[in-house]
Amino acid sequence: MRTHSTLPAESDAGPGDTLPLSPALLRELRQALLAIRYGAVELVIHDGRVVQLERREKVRFDTEFTSHRR
Repeated sequence: MRTHSTLPAESDAGPGDTLPLSPALLRELRQALLAIRYGAVELVIHDGRVVQLERREKVRFDTEFTSHRR
């Protein structure tokens, strides 16, 4: 079973399809993806550059624990 997807290989990119991501950003993105279990990772872009990475994680509780007993 395949559990992840990949970006196209560099050889599949066309002539202006560069993706200038710094090693620091790639490290942070990798760490965010490895650490998160449920939630979202969002990249904020300004003027064509990644300026921020946000990680929102959801914590959900089983309804058995949160339901009110009468």
